[in-house]
Amino acid sequence: MCSCRSVCASAILMSFLLLMLGGCSDSGSYGYEAPAPGTGYDFDALASTLDGFVGDDENEVSGYSFVLDIGGTTVFQRAAGEFSTGSVVPIASSAKAPAAAAILALVDEGLIDLAAPVSRYLNGAVVWPLSKSAITMGMLLNHTSGIPFNSPCLSRQEMTLQACVQEIADTQLDFLPGTMFGYSGAGYQVAGLVAQQVTGQSWAAVIRERVTAPLGMSSYSYGNTQNPRVAGGAVSSAGDYLRFARMMLDGGTYGGRTVLSPAQAAKIRTSQIGVLGSFFSPLPPGAGVDGYSFGWWISDVAGLGGSIGPEVSDPGLLGTTPWIEFGRNYAAVLLVDSNTANGLAMWKAARARIQEQIAAHP
Repeated sequence: MCSCRSVCASAILMSFLLLMLGGCSDSGSYGYEAPAPGTGYDFDALASTLDGFVGDDENEVSGYSFVLDIGGTTVFQRAAGEFSTGSVVPIASSAKAPAAAAILALVDEGLIDLAAPVSRYLNGAVVWPLSKSAITMGMLLNHTSGIPFNSPCLSRQEMTLQACVQEIADTQLDFLPGTMFGYSGAGYQVAGLVAQQVTGQSWAAVIRERVTAPLGMSSYSYGNTQNPRVAGGAVSSAGDYLRFARMMLDGGTYGGRTVLSPAQAAKIRTSQIGVLGSFFSPLPPGAGVDGYSFGWWISDVAGLGGSIGPEVSDPGLLGTTPWIEFGRNYAAVLLVDSNTANGLAMWKAARARIQEQIAAHP
């Protein structure tokens, strides 16, 4: 996925700096919470599986934080290596699902129509070219807009989000809007500016008021910048991200509070890209996905096996992988600071152990 080496390098540098500043703690320790009393689950095999990935080799990770919720109860939580259960690290593209949820909340508020052209909402903030006039908000969030994967401005903290989107507006499209799937962090940057325009708030305020604050996600942050990388610039703990995943699993509610309407929350269960051809995907062959919807990859349930489905996940460049299995009513978050391939390998191994326990305790 790294024809964009500068993007990878900057993300890894950000991760290193945050780790040195204390994002991770308790180096070399293992934190563990046993299954909730009365559940009957035995996650010793899951713990051993996850621990087996910790090491210094290329296909291993320096540590991890993991948390699992089944049926609305946190039944397992563990950390190992350089991580603690409260570690807060960059989550890269795992920020896309919460970002998309914030936009869907604006749909609930009547401020955005997913089928409307982006130009309707920019209100002169940028010069939006005629070649991009067919791009809608839905296309931005589902990577069918034709906007390229990356833009240099995404890494420039000294500029504003508005100025960054102007640079994106001035770039050539990879394909005609709506004709292909082309993963695009730059497209989410445009969506972030639209959110700012329709609310009069900063992107940080938009997502805080509609997603992270209602869910009590105190660690989730884009930092102090006027140009947040909407699709991949957030940090979080595993536990905080699990709150978001549980809300999506429960149809938009959490702790009795409605964050998204059931109609908006249900959108992630069905692929929004149909049979469109793929121009670019960051996931390696064999990743086990066959669709995409508002920040979430949809699993190829038949190919992966073990899942009733639908099952969705949002893996990031540095390996963090949250996922939801609607049919079995569970959500889990794997937090690592490595790479996509290692994160996906841990995800596949962990989901197999989880499915074994759920099948044994229907």
